[in-house]
Amino acid sequence: MYLYWPSFNAALAPAINQQRIVVNTALSMSASCIGACSTARLIHGKLDMEIVLNATLAGGVIIGACVDMIVDPFASIIVGSAAGIISAIGFAYLTGALKKTIGLHDTCGVHNLHGIPGILGGIISAITAATAVNTFKN
Repeated sequence: MYLYWPSFNAALAPAINQQRIVVNTALSMSASCIGACSTARLIHGKLDMEIVLNATLAGGVIIGACVDMIVDPFASIIVGSAAGIISAIGFAYLTGALKKTIGLHDTCGVHNLHGIPGILGGIISAITAATAVNTFKN
């Protein structure tokens, strides 16, 4: 899945944008992996592979909506790091709390892998679109 996600994000983009999309997605997913590993280590004192495996893909989810609008690679790294950290915290604390309070049993981690990063990705894409500058002159 890790190798497929960049091409998934770039599939419908114009050819001129595809290389940037693949690079931004790979950077975001790599940063998500580092953020998830760091967060799992801080929370548990060791790597929790369930957290790391699931939170790594959160970088691809969060960057999906704004991947073609981000030009600076550092922004992709920041966005991916945020996804890994938020997703890892969700897997560590939120999953158990949701199961205990409302009886939600999320066996596949959809809420923390796709739900929270997807919402944050939508917010980030709205901010990116609002701050975009049109460089084309008529």
